[in-house]
Amino acid sequence: MACKEICIFHKAKSNGKDRYSNNQKRCQICEIFIKWEGLWCPCCGYMLRTHPRNSKSHKKSNSLKNRH
Repeated sequence: MACKEICIFHKAKSNGKDRYSNNQKRCQICEIFIKWEGLWCPCCGYMLRTHPRNSKSHKKSNSLKNRH
C-alpha cells in the first residue's frame, strides 16, 4: 500500500474546527484529510480514520454527536 497521489484531488480544506464532524476523514498512509464518502482511501486502499485519536478531541466529537 503506497500513496499514488490520487488523494490530492479529494483533499479537504481546513475550516479551523473539528474535521471529523465535517465528514472529513484521515488517511494514515497518504497523511492528509480527504472529503470522501467511502471507508477506504481512493488512493492507497487503506481504511480511513473517522474518529479522532486524542482524548480531548474524542470527547468533543462524542459530545457533538450526542447533541444531534
